[in-house]
Amino acid sequence: MGTTIKKIINFSFYLQIFFFIIPPLYSSEIDLDKARSQFLNGNYKVSIALAENLKSIDAKVFQARAISIYTYFYKSGDDAKSEYIKAYNIAKKAINIDKDNAETYVEAAHALGRYGQEIGIMSAVSEGIAEKVKKYLDKAISINENNIIANLSKGIWHAEIINEAGKTLGRVLYGAKPEMAKRHFKKVYNLNSKEIGLLYELSYGYFLLGEEEDLKISLALINKILNLSPTSHLDSLYMQKAIELKSKIF
Repeated sequence: MGTTIKKIINFSFYLQIFFFIIPPLYSSEIDLDKARSQFLNGNYKVSIALAENLKSIDAKVFQARAISIYTYFYKSGDDAKSEYIKAYNIAKKAINIDKDNAETYVEAAHALGRYGQEIGIMSAVSEGIAEKVKKYLDKAISINENNIIANLSKGIWHAEIINEAGKTLGRVLYGAKPEMAKRHFKKVYNLNSKEIGLLYELSYGYFLLGEEEDLKISLALINKILNLSPTSHLDSLYMQKAIELKSKIF
């Protein structure tokens, strides 16, 4: 009888673990999916607020990414800078939780890189921001060499410095090289050539490199974008960016 009662108690304890610990974890995943769904539908503020209440690393990565993307399209000036710093701090918290997660470093670089664009590339270089971005991206790539966003961002890192400083100074002073930018861009395209946002960033990267052949590739990527159908609200924003970029090539 004692053994039977002990088994019942143990089973009761198992049920408590299942119903009171497992469901909240599962619920957290469902809530993050809700945040992602809101994001895809263009309800960016709602998606950020939903993610803010979640504790997982995936939620922090998503929140940082959503803040940076929303800020890039809808904010500017001091307001944008403060939001990028907010996203950066969230990403750093995620890094401290898991130092072997490539996405946490990607989002730290993403937020800090957008901040650098807001203050100006050469200001970002002189203030050491560009070097921090590079270190975060290098770390992400060392963890996962096929991380698409890390490779894309590293390519744009090279291209932006070259565009501002020129090939010679960019190479000698900062280590930025057009051949490295193109290597990263080709890798990204080979990994994913169907996402509108990625294609836009690639077209922008080639545009920054500025040579005739680069501009041809940029234009070809833009035309590919404009022949695709958007699958999210964000896609439509990137398509408008593509139209604006196309006008700069002609």
